[in-house]
Amino acid sequence: MKRTQPASFAGADLVARATCRAPGRFAAMSSACSQKLLISIVAVVGAFVSPASQADTYPDHPITIVAPYAPGASTDTIARLLQPKLQTLLGQTVIVENRPGADGSVGAASVAKSPHDGYRILIATQPVVAINSYLQKDSGFDPFKELTPLTSAASAVMSIAVNASLPVNNLAELIAYVKKNPGKVAFGSPGTGSPQHISGVLLGQRAGMDWTHVPYKGGAPMVSDLLAGHVQVGIATLSVFKPLLSDKRLRLIVVGGKTRFPGLPDVPSIMETFPGFDLTTWFAFYAPAGTPAPIVNLLATDIAKALESDDVRAKLAEIALVVNPEGPAALDKIGHADYESYGKVIRENKISVE
Repeated sequence: MKRTQPASFAGADLVARATCRAPGRFAAMSSACSQKLLISIVAVVGAFVSPASQADTYPDHPITIVAPYAPGASTDTIARLLQPKLQTLLGQTVIVENRPGADGSVGAASVAKSPHDGYRILIATQPVVAINSYLQKDSGFDPFKELTPLTSAASAVMSIAVNASLPVNNLAELIAYVKKNPGKVAFGSPGTGSPQHISGVLLGQRAGMDWTHVPYKGGAPMVSDLLAGHVQVGIATLSVFKPLLSDKRLRLIVVGGKTRFPGLPDVPSIMETFPGFDLTTWFAFYAPAGTPAPIVNLLATDIAKALESDDVRAKLAEIALVVNPEGPAALDKIGHADYESYGKVIRENKISVE
């Protein structure tokens, strides 16, 4: 659709020409004068373009997906799988930009502070939305005031594994063992305040277990110590443990989610022992707050279409990610609910990052 020119443009153009041609001290101005003034005028005119007209022409230049973690992280993997699909659906170039730092807050803040025009969007993790603001002195943005939900993307199934020397084969046996050895069993997680850590705290409370948390800087070092027996239990996303299931030093005893994970029919779901206990973490897409509703709806719809394509779904399943696009309203509810529930656990247990 052809853009309409605001009525104020002609007047602004006359001001620019009159200023650069005016006598006196303005007479010495070169052509650079008019160039600079024109840039300023264009910026001012842009402010008068209505959200409706922006939506009518969207997208007319490349869109950037910010993945707020390093290349190879799940956010990066999801974004790059969707990239070619979205380019086809939107008819525009899609760029993936890795912007790591502060457990995702650096990249998220860069999107939150961006123009609300749909050209810079975020693939966020659960901690970015629901946890970081409790643990960081200044995350740099307010996820509920400065971001608008587009759609959930996928859930990462968490799981619990034990060192094979621990005499337990399922969750019930682990609980019984920890109760018989209060304070002597340690569980590792990818870091303080991570969903895995908080899930371990909640599980301990729900089951009446007295166990010790050992934080690591990521899943890989935690698994190394679990295999070596330095910690007896590990809580991580299934994708961390899945490549090691043939290693006899490790035993997977439970997975998160409502049902057993496809491909692992012998490993019980945690809900078989504790109905309603959710042992998953999620990824979702957000845009800057104030993004026009038609653009939000278009992005949400096309991201969902890309996620639900058979090849994307299959590739994500290989790394234990379950596709679940649910749209803006559902994501908004999920984000607020998790923010409240995680905040309660963090406050009650005085969890902090030193």
